[in-house]
Amino acid sequence: MFKFDVGFIGGGNMGSAIAEVLINSKAVEAQKVLVCDQDQSKLNLFSQKNCGTTNEIDDVVQNCRVAFVAVKPQSFDSLKEKFGKNVKCEAIISIMAGKKLGYVKEVVNNNGCAIIRIMPNLACRYGEGVTLAQLTDVSGELKEYVKDLLQKLGVLIEIEEKDFNFCSSVSGCGPAFFFEYFRYFYKQCIEYGLSEQDARNMVLQTACGSAKLAMNSTESFEKLISNVCSKGGSTIEGVKVIETSDMEQIVKNTLWASKKRNDELEQV
Repeated sequence: MFKFDVGFIGGGNMGSAIAEVLINSKAVEAQKVLVCDQDQSKLNLFSQKNCGTTNEIDDVVQNCRVAFVAVKPQSFDSLKEKFGKNVKCEAIISIMAGKKLGYVKEVVNNNGCAIIRIMPNLACRYGEGVTLAQLTDVSGELKEYVKDLLQKLGVLIEIEEKDFNFCSSVSGCGPAFFFEYFRYFYKQCIEYGLSEQDARNMVLQTACGSAKLAMNSTESFEKLISNVCSKGGSTIEGVKVIETSDMEQIVKNTLWASKKRNDELEQV
């Protein structure tokens, strides 16, 4: 029997986002969450939510059923010796970019503890994220428990470890790429003469509504595009510009540049 259901080694942006969603969705009670960090100001924020706090990693890996490792990869290297040989939690969930399962297993010394690698994106803070997960090291009731937690963050996609670097360039880096596209729309609205607020609202709601249209349809993207276009209309003229601007190659280059950098970081 564990004193806490979920623990976090690291209470920074991603750790706090995941904890907040799990608590707000009632997947776990606040008093059943334990957070470890060296920054007391971060711990104070968790204390205000009735979460347990500590400065010791051992407290998390010995007293929590599931522990999220939510520190930067370079920081994890300096924490290796602090894990010791007393890991008692059933599963450790790593959200560290560029750190393979084998590396985490070596550090944790396993002890029968399942090691899970995930990569959520920032939208998980609102329960609208995409979480990539390799769950091959976990099974049975524990796997279902972990999946239930992760699904509170948004869409859960199970992948093999070899696919992390490409898939994370889509879901992890993707928000920035979409924001860049939004920015171009926004700039044109401003140049036309719209107010900043109207321009922002128009661009974001159009993007949000379009995503919902696609998510509530089984039609291909090609068919969804044709549904908006009409022969001789204004939409098709804009689509022609996109098609002749080699947008597909730009997107391809963007994703593969990010994937290449993910590959490089994995070697560091």
